[in-house]
Amino acid sequence: MPPLPPQERRRLPLSSPMLAWCKHRVRQVFQFVRELRGAARSDVGEPGPPSGEAAELPRYSYDASLLFRRMAALQVDRDEIAGDDPLLFREFQALCTLCRSKERCVLDLAQEGESGDGGWREYCLNATTLDALGAVQN
Repeated sequence: MPPLPPQERRRLPLSSPMLAWCKHRVRQVFQFVRELRGAARSDVGEPGPPSGEAAELPRYSYDASLLFRRMAALQVDRDEIAGDDPLLFREFQALCTLCRSKERCVLDLAQEGESGDGGWREYCLNATTLDALGAVQN
C-alpha cells in the first residue's frame, strides 16, 4: 500500500499537548498530596502507608460527585439545571472540583441524616446558589 500524501496523514488534534500536560499535572498533584498525607501521619506518630501500598485518594477528590449528592439532598434537579443553564451547571462542577473542603463535605453528607444540617453552608462555594435553586425548584 503506498504511503499517504502529506495532507492526508493523520494529524493530532491541537489539544493533545494540552491534555498530556493536564494529565501530567494531575499526577504531580496526586503525588504531592500523597507525600503530604505521609508527612502528616509521621508528624502525629502514625505510620505511613506500607511500602507496597499507595495512599489512594478517594474517588471524589477530583470530580463533582459531592455536588451531585448535595443536589439530591436538597432535591435540586441537576438534569433540569444542565438543560436550562449548562454554563451555570459547569460553574457548579468547577467550584466543587476545586474545593478544599471535600473531606469535611463527605463527613457532613454522611452525618446529615442523623444530625440535620451539618454546617456545610459555611464552607461550600455553591451554597447560596444551591439554596436559591432549591427554593425555586421546590
